[in-house]
Amino acid sequence: MATVADGKTEYSNYHPSSIEKSETRCQQILECRRQIKSWQDKLNRLLVEQERYFKLAKLRCSAGSTEIHSTWSNLSWSEKQDKEFILAALESKELPLELKSFDEDVFPLHIRTDPEIFMARVHHESFEVAFCDDAGLVVPPTLCDDKNIMLEVVQRQPLVVKSMPDHWRDDRDIFRSVLKHQELPSKMLQYFSKEIRSDAELMLTVFQHRDIELSWMGDCSERLRDDRVFFIKAIDNFRSQINEYSRAAFRQKMRYHNKKPENQVLRYASQRLRSDFDVVMSCVRQWGMNLEHASDDLRGNDKIVMAACAQDYTASMYSLPLGLEISFLEHYDFARSIIADVSAETLKLSLDKHGDEDEQFCLDSILNENLDWSMIPETFRSDTKFVSEAAKFLSWRRWEALPLEMKRNVQIASALVESTYIDREIIWDVLHKCPEVLSDRKLVMDLIANHQVFHIDDLHRLVITNSVIDIPNDKGLMLHAVKHHPRLWKHCSEELRGDNDILIAVAEASSNSLQIVPSTYQLDHPEFVACVIQKHVGRKFFESPGKIKRMYNSMLREMWHNRAVAMAWLEAGGKWSNFDFPPAFSEDGEMILTATKHFWAEFRWASDRLKSVKAFVIQALAVDARIIRFVSEELFFDHDVVM
Repeated sequence: MATVADGKTEYSNYHPSSIEKSETRCQQILECRRQIKSWQDKLNRLLVEQERYFKLAKLRCSAGSTEIHSTWSNLSWSEKQDKEFILAALESKELPLELKSFDEDVFPLHIRTDPEIFMARVHHESFEVAFCDDAGLVVPPTLCDDKNIMLEVVQRQPLVVKSMPDHWRDDRDIFRSVLKHQELPSKMLQYFSKEIRSDAELMLTVFQHRDIELSWMGDCSERLRDDRVFFIKAIDNFRSQINEYSRAAFRQKMRYHNKKPENQVLRYASQRLRSDFDVVMSCVRQWGMNLEHASDDLRGNDKIVMAACAQDYTASMYSLPLGLEISFLEHYDFARSIIADVSAETLKLSLDKHGDEDEQFCLDSILNENLDWSMIPETFRSDTKFVSEAAKFLSWRRWEALPLEMKRNVQIASALVESTYIDREIIWDVLHKCPEVLSDRKLVMDLIANHQVFHIDDLHRLVITNSVIDIPNDKGLMLHAVKHHPRLWKHCSEELRGDNDILIAVAEASSNSLQIVPSTYQLDHPEFVACVIQKHVGRKFFESPGKIKRMYNSMLREMWHNRAVAMAWLEAGGKWSNFDFPPAFSEDGEMILTATKHFWAEFRWASDRLKSVKAFVIQALAVDARIIRFVSEELFFDHDVVM
């Protein structure tokens, strides 16, 4: 029993073992409390860490500009200054506005000059759009001395050469790195040292690049511009990279270069090279207008002038004496090489000298816009075979000059119909003056295939209605017709309009097929709609909102209830249309997985049942792990799912 003496409590009736047990329990309770607090602290740290990791993952996985802007704006000020958060945001496809500007008012100096952050900006897929203006990217001064960084930067953004430190302007590795970019800054050579511009090997590499002009020769050192071997090799290198174009593109590029005086490369050569026969010949063979800058002696050289005029006849204005090229018309090869570009007077002289007995020479002259039909020798003008060949290139003015019996000749009319370069007015005249061509099935097919001749109504009126062939009921002809002009489907017979082969041909021919074929046929032939989607819908299609809207408006809402049509849409990269798709599609695992392959967030449209099916969720996770945020709560903590 406890007694009180002098303010002290004595436990006289308690056994010592009871006191020890009580103290032990107290110690255990205290220890438990300490452990509980420790675990609570650990839990709080893990929750904070989990929230941090979740924010980082959300930044990295943001799919659109709206999502990344929302995620970034929800960060605290200290998190926006955190290197790890900035790097995570730079991993996303889109960027927040603050990271695009990278303003010094938002980010402190140690962030803006951090090498890892800077290189993440450089390697971002939208680097040039997001971080570069007309002056290029500004490299922090503290990073300019790092060669590895500069090599990466100039390869991604060559405009940096304008502001880079002087000690990099004579670095060959930096120069080669710039050349790896597809587009080079104008007058790039001016930003490098004279030592670089005097290196023949490097300069020859420059003239193999696709994005240069011959005016760059003016920035090479004087020593190279007086080097005979270098000059010829540089021209050959430039020509070799241009020869990668198609022939038409090559001619266009040549005309472009000839029209720009600064691209007449011979103007940059030294006076010694302008008098060198081989150098001048190499230049004028590629670009005849270089004759202007040749020495006076070579401007009067027969071989040089002939080569220049053969490449570009307008170079004849620089020959000495003026009109020297007229004396070269006696040479058949020269006359034929210039026949398509010369003036009417020179053309007549050439035909008088070589056209009387040479049919091919006369055919070549047809390409000259200055040709008058009367210049052709009478023997060829009255020859049906020659006129048939020439008819493929006739203009309306020359067609009018033909006698009426020639215009009514079936052989000539057939040659015109088979050609794809004849004016529409000529074909009209041919069909009216020689309607016999419409009885030839092959010629009718050629007419239908000619995209440049008719409007659709013209084709219907002149060909389909006037031909002796029953075209609307001829499946072969109509199949051929709708492949070239899908709108001709309306001229098919009633039986052929519902033919599966005809409808598929229309679907494959045009992305506007849904506007051509009425809705009643679409409902009866859903495979037609699916074919239109499979053939014409893709990633590039979805980059054009106008095309998406037109196709969506052309689609009947009932068609979205057809699984084949909806599946074709999803396989092509279309987004899940929860407004149009029936609820049953949310239970279709194959459709959900197909949509998820193109855009992981589409998994959210899966039904609650599918989100709880472990095997299906694991299969979806193999497609994209980010769908974990949409699975059921039970599976969210499942060991197999998490692993």
